[in-house]
Amino acid sequence: MVTGGGQTHEVGANQRALEVTGLTNGETYTFSVHAVNAKGDGPARRSNPVVPTAEVPDPPTAVTAEARPDGTVRVSWPEADGQGNTIARYAVTATSAGASAPAGESPKTELVVPAGQLEYGTQYAFTVTAISGRGAGSKASPVSNTVVPFTVPKAPTELRASTVADRPGTVAVQWSPAVENGRPVTKYLVEAAGKTTEVTDVRATVGGLGNGQNVTVKVRAVNEAGPGAEATATARTVAAPRITVTGSSADATSVTVTFTVDAGGGKATCTAATGGRTATGACSSLRVTGLKPGTAYTVTLTASNAAGKGTATRAQTTDPLYGVATCKNGPEGDQRTYCDRDVPGERNGNEIFEVTRQDNDRQAGWVPDGTRLRAHCKAKGENVEAWIYNKDKQSTWWIRVDYKGRNYIPWAWLNLEGGDDLDLLSTC
Repeated sequence: MVTGGGQTHEVGANQRALEVTGLTNGETYTFSVHAVNAKGDGPARRSNPVVPTAEVPDPPTAVTAEARPDGTVRVSWPEADGQGNTIARYAVTATSAGASAPAGESPKTELVVPAGQLEYGTQYAFTVTAISGRGAGSKASPVSNTVVPFTVPKAPTELRASTVADRPGTVAVQWSPAVENGRPVTKYLVEAAGKTTEVTDVRATVGGLGNGQNVTVKVRAVNEAGPGAEATATARTVAAPRITVTGSSADATSVTVTFTVDAGGGKATCTAATGGRTATGACSSLRVTGLKPGTAYTVTLTASNAAGKGTATRAQTTDPLYGVATCKNGPEGDQRTYCDRDVPGERNGNEIFEVTRQDNDRQAGWVPDGTRLRAHCKAKGENVEAWIYNKDKQSTWWIRVDYKGRNYIPWAWLNLEGGDDLDLLSTC
């Protein structure tokens, strides 16, 4: 009689071996054998322990896959039945779009596929094979659920930062979309000067910064895994303009100042002002008109942009004003003929007086027709006809000129250069 494994087998007296089936692989069994005759059962003898095994282990019964934010994929499974064999390791295979490739091996009941080994944004499923210590492998497990590996986005590309010319303390940034790495980018974080702004577009403006400040802007894309690597760019906020005077010139009634302007990244407008007069125009040269001749002026230049103003000054004296003494003869024989008379002992031309009246006792001298005289100022005096000037010009104004010091000639006899404008002269 053979007893063991919950079974009893009766064999013939001459049989010396028995194959026992229906046992469980991997369990330990012992068997006893005793002889039987007419008088009954003889003593039993026990066998050594034995463990039945299959040729290969069973595969894991289920496999689960999980895509994790760090870019790895965790594949796990319950321990497989070795069918009496020791399982040395598990081999994991990844499948995507009908193509399969080894994902790795593990002695444990899980495998973490390293970040980047699988393509982000691509769908994968997995099977697992159990391998015994003898190197025998099971069939493949059932296919796992599908996962799409992902991680944080890559840094945005082509980041450009620029000055906003018409807004103080502001820079603008623009970039190309970041590579998503398996999950959609939901927003971008724009950081400058310790201030962070969230945007969903690929452009932003950052304000509230100082004027003329170099600003480093950092931009990161965000998806389900979190913020990705940053891209950086630098720009300068608009600064107040700076003026450098390069020269100046003048005529009798105007001053011209030449200069350069550092607009600070903005759009500058420029003015020049002096003597109650203002000129606006190009930020390179400005001419202030309507000034008094022979007068010292200080011209104030102002350049303005969104960030503020810059100023500079330039001292310049206008040129003296000159007039031409003019004498025209009347009709022949007219007693009011003073020019070019061929009269011995008499002077021809225009009289100059020490006072503002035709007082021969205060006569300073005579000047011929066409004499150019520097004019200083005007004074009220005796009305003088201008027959010798231009038929009917007459005036009570007298012009103080350089002639034997500073003496007077009637305005009626003097043609001021630049349009004969008496208002160009100040009152003496």
